Amino acid sequence: MNLVGVSTSIEQGFRVRGLRSATAELLMVPELGGRIISLRSLKSGREWCWHQPRPDWLWRNAAGDTFGDSPQAGIDECVPTVAACRVLERELPDHGEVWFQSWHLEAEALARQELAASLRLAITPFTFRRAIRVGEDGAFIFDYALTNGGDQPEPYLWSFHPLLTLEPGDRLELPAEVRSLRLDGGLGTAIARGDVWAYPEPFPGLRLDAGEVPGMPGGCVKGFAGPLEIGRGAIRNEQTGDRLELRWDAADVPFLGLWINRGHGGFHHLALEPCTGAPDSLLEAMESWHQYRVVPPGETVRWSISLSMT
Repeated sequence: MNLVGVSTSIEQGFRVRGLRSATAELLMVPELGGRIISLRSLKSGREWCWHQPRPDWLWRNAAGDTFGDSPQAGIDECVPTVAACRVLERELPDHGEVWFQSWHLEAEALARQELAASLRLAITPFTFRRAIRVGEDGAFIFDYALTNGGDQPEPYLWSFHPLLTLEPGDRLELPAEVRSLRLDGGLGTAIARGDVWAYPEPFPGLRLDAGEVPGMPGGCVKGFAGPLEIGRGAIRNEQTGDRLELRWDAADVPFLGLWINRGHGGFHHLALEPCTGAPDSLLEAMESWHQYRVVPPGETVRWSISLSMT
């Protein structure tokens, strides 16, 4: 049996709940939007979750805050949009409606050694649920449900939003079908929204799979691959052998967002972002890219992702 159990600790005054398998540990702060602040290999000690290099790297946010004013640490959930936009006469906030809310874990799930919470969204008629458990193979399984409590079909985007550490020797491993990325922005020379770049080498000598972007140091880029046939993405360190892998059903979650930051804001991190549509703005996904999902009235959609560390 891989599951060791649920733990409780304190980080900067915030209560932290953890799950541990035989080889890895996950820590989350329910009060801070269910933020996952640590993914650590128990074999090598590698910490995969990025946070700012300051002692007070966690703090509360409120509705109306921009994501740039958040801790930006580790993993957030973005739903029903990533970029702020106006859809169906509603002003949808930056990075969605759940990352700044306080989550309350379900006692019944804790008894099953799962970290689960449901949230009613304030602007859209959705209820969002995430449950994290340890699978038989030792991977962390994230089970999701999104329920439309309204009487009309509701469009949405969901994106996993992990800011991950970058270390020398790290390399991206994406399915062979990923041969290009459609850009949704960035900073640096040769970056323009809507451009399509070859992957992994959009320009001679520049390797996205090595975490390189134009304009280093200081550049960043966001792009999307998909719709995909295979839901998989990984980071492997060629020097240490450490590896983090995400797997999901591409029929449910057909896109992968890729964010690489090599100095913007003074930060260096990357993100592999399984997502149900593209780009980051639900409005643009509906009106321009035509890549989004809809929940019929009164119905629930479900999906899962698997996260493993070896």
